[in-house]
Amino acid sequence: MDKFITKSKYFSPDFNTAIFSDPIRIYFSQKHESHALEIYFQLQKRKNQWEKFLREKGEANYCYIMLYSDPKNFERCFRGESLYAPADFGDDYLIGVNGPMDDDGFGRFLENIDQEIGYISATG
Repeated sequence: MDKFITKSKYFSPDFNTAIFSDPIRIYFSQKHESHALEIYFQLQKRKNQWEKFLREKGEANYCYIMLYSDPKNFERCFRGESLYAPADFGDDYLIGVNGPMDDDGFGRFLENIDQEIGYISATG
């Protein structure tokens, strides 16, 4: 479904940079590159398990992480003021992040991300 992400309501004109590391796709504004890289490096610990889990669901399933720099764009897509939120995106998984997170928020995000994509409930 990757070819449609840029045409979805979840895509923002602010996303001018992306990190692709199958099955993880992170979209973000270049000014938040350091934050996106931190997410990427932390998620590499889960990459093999996620890839196996996602490939069981379909050959080309992905997890999209959309790092919004503007809270209004996040609220437009997810209708809320949460730190992050999952979204329905067909057979793929999509998680919106409401701006750069502080250390506490980042820790909560990492604690819950497996559950957000359904990995914990499927394997737990």
